[in-house]
Amino acid sequence: MEPYHNRLQSIPPSGRLALAVSVMDWTLEEMGPMQAGVVRDYITESMEAAHEAVRSGSDELTLSEEMLDSWNDVDDQADEPGTTHIMSAILACADAPERLSGEVLFGVLCFCYEALRERFETSSVGLEAERESAKCVEAISFQKARVEDFLRG
Repeated sequence: MEPYHNRLQSIPPSGRLALAVSVMDWTLEEMGPMQAGVVRDYITESMEAAHEAVRSGSDELTLSEEMLDSWNDVDDQADEPGTTHIMSAILACADAPERLSGEVLFGVLCFCYEALRERFETSSVGLEAERESAKCVEAISFQKARVEDFLRG
């Protein structure tokens, strides 16, 4: 994804949020069902707010102070592989001081990739293992295609 890093800022702000939400949606779908509980509820509520922000054409995800303040407590309970990374992606969209800049968006894409890599981790580690992982390759291919869609407008 590195070749796209500097190009993300050229996507309009509301497009950056829409891109982030579409990648988070896809990532969550690929991760599969999560155990019932506070982590799933937090992610569900956050993504509902994200979808509403995109529908309204907003360029930022606004979560309540209560949601933002509870992130650490919820994350402490995020035992399922990948859930901390997807929660980090959501937090990056909602709590970045510079809003959802191209740099922050790149971080969101990385968190989504890491969520899947961790969720479907094999016993092998390293870049070569990731290149041989169908799920890692699929995640990068999806992200590249979505970025290209948004760069074309």
